[in-house]
Amino acid sequence: MPDKYFEIGDLAILVHHRGDTTLPGCPPPIADGQTILFLHDAGGNGNCFRKVMDHLDGSHSPVSLDFPGHGRSGSLDSLSSIAAFAEHAEELMLDWQVPSLMIVGEGLGAAVGLEIALRGRLEISSLICVGAVGLSVDLSAEISELESITAGKARRNFSTDGYAPEPEESVLREAFAQWVKTDPRATLGARRAQLAWNQSVDLTNLSVETTVVIGEHADPISAEKSKALAQTLINCQIEIITGAANHAPIEQPDAFASLISRLAEETRSSS
Repeated sequence: MPDKYFEIGDLAILVHHRGDTTLPGCPPPIADGQTILFLHDAGGNGNCFRKVMDHLDGSHSPVSLDFPGHGRSGSLDSLSSIAAFAEHAEELMLDWQVPSLMIVGEGLGAAVGLEIALRGRLEISSLICVGAVGLSVDLSAEISELESITAGKARRNFSTDGYAPEPEESVLREAFAQWVKTDPRATLGARRAQLAWNQSVDLTNLSVETTVVIGEHADPISAEKSKALAQTLINCQIEIITGAANHAPIEQPDAFASLISRLAEETRSSS
């Protein structure tokens, strides 16, 4: 799978893409179909969308990145605000001169995608949000746990919560392989940034076409918070992914990729 680094500010950011490799500093191939930018959750990295991007290869131009402090991008620390995360993604896309962009974000990445749409520096054709973000989401318990882990007062354990009942072993192996690549200190910083954004963001005037994805087996609290996000937005629909819980891109990559392709085609037909 082709990866390459780009300099954003003083940080090296790893970008994952499909298609042929290109010269250093040059954008990856983005000529096929819709350019799709995948933004990962706190503690994850761009490879969390690896299988989804494989399915889209050839029909569309999928790219993802490792946020600072995550995966193999530079810095030991996370960025301190969702606006800073958004700016990093914007600088990357503006340099590539992408005419129209679909953004797919999970958790933290969904917040960043919504922030990018609010800022209006990029031409966003549509957004896909996985996981609950916004005013209804309280991250204080997770932040407290991460504070204990980073202070050496608690062990860091991989949790299988949020996955469908009796998940395939390959799904959990994939999730663990990506989770272990990011230091919990970066996850903590990212969650703090997300909490501050959740508590202050106003999404009521956001008109970008948005889809909120909810897994069939999502726990009731997460599902209700995702629905609350959808109800906040004036141009939003909800899609259910069969067989998934809270992590559809890893749990059901085929179905998730099919949904992206359908939404991309619907957006193209309506434009």
